Amino acid sequence: MTELKINNLSFSYGMKKVFSNFSFSVSDGITLLLGANGCGKSTLFKLICGVLLPAKGSVEVYRDNKRVNNSKTVISYVPQNFDVFPSLKVYDILTYICGERDKSLSKSEIKKQVEYAIELADISEYAYKKMRTLSGGTKQRVGIAQSVLGNPKIIVADEPTAGLDPEQRERYNRIVTKTAENRCVLISTHIFDDMQYYDNVALMFDGKINFSGTKEEMVKSVSGKIYQVTYKSSEFSKKYLDRFTILSINENRDETTVRFYSDDFPVNLTNEPIKSEADLKDAWVYYCRVKNDKT
Repeated sequence: MTELKINNLSFSYGMKKVFSNFSFSVSDGITLLLGANGCGKSTLFKLICGVLLPAKGSVEVYRDNKRVNNSKTVISYVPQNFDVFPSLKVYDILTYICGERDKSLSKSEIKKQVEYAIELADISEYAYKKMRTLSGGTKQRVGIAQSVLGNPKIIVADEPTAGLDPEQRERYNRIVTKTAENRCVLISTHIFDDMQYYDNVALMFDGKINFSGTKEEMVKSVSGKIYQVTYKSSEFSKKYLDRFTILSINENRDETTVRFYSDDFPVNLTNEPIKSEADLKDAWVYYCRVKNDKT
């Protein structure tokens, strides 16, 4: 088993503090790191990969409960936009990266790894095309291909689905699932719909992890605390619910239905609320708003 441990990390850009005593860990399988733009995801990934150095704290990798002394050799990084060597062909780029990443590999071993990566990422038809001729979605698949070269045990992919259409995102996430066998994969995104592809999620806001676990656990954590109330549209005012955190408002011509979060059964409302079954979107909004305000 491989485990990535981040211990008491602190980092700032000048006077702007990004992390303060930040700790987080992930192990084998895929974990989706979800959070709004600007919450610290990209900075965290650069700290994990050694592109940035923390003011204090550490990033450690363990294999079968033993610490890996040179963690950089087992971590592969996929940046937000994988667009390197535009004038070179994909096959040549992957060959170069593989040889540089693990200088102990023979030419035949490099060839074998490159061909495996091309097949895995489903880019055979683009192998001998120049990078500059590829679409954004295909370039991201080349990014997946390079990430497995040298057999890294940890892959971190920073916002890989940003800019992709729904079909491209589905294809990308399907391919990523194949790369996760016997590996620890950490993927960041700000796209809520990406949660449908993975079971393990971590929610980041303002340099803090507000939740880490399965989607089922996430929904369960707000179960019994979601309510719904309906008003005539002509009579509805947000001030009726200013004591609570509104999760969603559904308006039509005649009625306005509001979902909101409350620790206790809401009383003294102008209309009678009903308890509603929690869903993933409710939990997501809760950890964005309510939980973030409390931490």
